[in-house]
Amino acid sequence: MKVHGVFLVAVFFYLTHTQLVKGQFQPHEGCQTRCGEVEIKYPFGISSGCYYPGDDNFNITCKEDRPRIGYIEVQNFYPNGQIQVLLNPTINCEGKQNISSNDFTLGNYSISTNNKLTLVGCNALAILVTSGNKLYATVCISACESPTAADAKCDGEGCCTTDISDELNNYLVEVGSTRLQLSNQTSSVHHFDPCVYSFLVEEGKFNFSCPEDLKNLRNGKRFPVVLDWSIGNKTCEEVGNKSICGGNSTCFTSNNRTGYICTCNDGYDGNPYLSNEHRCQDINECTSGKHNCPYRATCSNKVGGFDCKCKSGHRVKLKTLDGL
Repeated sequence: MKVHGVFLVAVFFYLTHTQLVKGQFQPHEGCQTRCGEVEIKYPFGISSGCYYPGDDNFNITCKEDRPRIGYIEVQNFYPNGQIQVLLNPTINCEGKQNISSNDFTLGNYSISTNNKLTLVGCNALAILVTSGNKLYATVCISACESPTAADAKCDGEGCCTTDISDELNNYLVEVGSTRLQLSNQTSSVHHFDPCVYSFLVEEGKFNFSCPEDLKNLRNGKRFPVVLDWSIGNKTCEEVGNKSICGGNSTCFTSNNRTGYICTCNDGYDGNPYLSNEHRCQDINECTSGKHNCPYRATCSNKVGGFDCKCKSGHRVKLKTLDGL
């Protein structure tokens, strides 16, 4: 009876806790892998035993079919060390004497350099300030006295944008804005630009549209922002376990954060943190169209890559670097 009881305890532990397989922590069977229309990808997971153990930053709450980390909604999970979240813009309708700001507590996440600080509004300034492991601040300024042309770009007239020049490994991010009183300003802009909007947005995910955005920016729409993440607080070498990543994948130490990430090797696709059928597996470049074989060549798939073979009667024509 004693042995039988120990066996049952062992089975219970196996079914309710994350498993250790070949040096990797693995989610147990039966974990929920979707929240609404969003796929939850390990090391993230819903409920204990389904996300990377010991780090609640990977614990996802599924509320109203929307995945959340804390109060922040997640749109996409990427196994390459990034997630896409939705953040609200800062809206300032109070005039030049007032500074409006939004604070975002990110926990163990970082603002990626794939984002832009963006401002929509005339005669205004937007500022991004972070605090935590490293202080950082950047601004952009927009000026105009009348609505810009319908095909105007976000280049400083009615709209401005600036790069995030460093990985922001900080737990508190503040985005703010204020009106400016320019010396050459002759009239008020409030009749066509009642509010100023400042926000972070993933690069390529916002196209300025005037005069609609000056009047009412997308009806207060939230914007996609990319956050970086990593596992643990040790480098790949410090972990000292060559099996810490799944098969056909490689461990990389995070450049601007503590910890590491895993990435599928070239020619493979999947989840580098898993050891099951969803792990990194060979891509058939020939059937998926992910090859660059010339028109008169036949694509032949091989493990981790592909070959191009000329058809009978043809040969490869080589070009020098200068195209001659």
